[in-house]
Amino acid sequence: MTDLAADAVRGVFSGVAKLRHARVFHPNGLRLSGRLHAEPGYEYLFGTGERAVLARLSKGIGTPAGLPDVLGLALRVLDRDDHPWDFALATTGTGSLSRFVITPARSWRTARYGCLMPYRLGDSAATWIFAEPDGDQPETPSLDALADHLRAEPATFVLSASEMGKPERRLAEVTLHPADPGDYRTDFFDPMTNHPDEVRILPEVIGRVRELAYVGSRSGRGEQP
Repeated sequence: MTDLAADAVRGVFSGVAKLRHARVFHPNGLRLSGRLHAEPGYEYLFGTGERAVLARLSKGIGTPAGLPDVLGLALRVLDRDDHPWDFALATTGTGSLSRFVITPARSWRTARYGCLMPYRLGDSAATWIFAEPDGDQPETPSLDALADHLRAEPATFVLSASEMGKPERRLAEVTLHPADPGDYRTDFFDPMTNHPDEVRILPEVIGRVRELAYVGSRSGRGEQP
């Protein structure tokens, strides 16, 4: 990508963020913290035992109250070396093909989340990451309803990894609750730059465009790139 094109991408997202006085996408959300427990086959990336997590559950467009919206699940987990590893997932369909398509959700309970671009985890082929609620969550996409729910009980998600045409593999379990102000040490999640050395997001040229979009959105909100 040329410097001119890179500047254009950053400029567009910076301008939109300034107009909205918020993120370009997923402007409204809840700050959460919790723990991730990786399956044995993925401890070489995450580390063993419980790993600290910061998270954000959000609405992509910011539709009012209970109207359907693209819901988001952003995670930051400390990997085996205690370095940040960020995931940014959005709701998808539930069919064998529609689960690769970003889709508005009607409730937090039925939401299924997936990555926009596949990963390469170590020597694996292109691998998609999915998250599914495990347990009870509100039958509406309202953030207020979710906040009320989380004050009473935590939200649990199962992360899975899937290569095209192969069965899903359980990756980890995540448990989240409202974050105390002192626990929440970030206001952005950047999966393009925060990941273990053995992990790549594919294709890398598209990943570069997405990285510029993140930088532009943050600068438009007055944050450091």
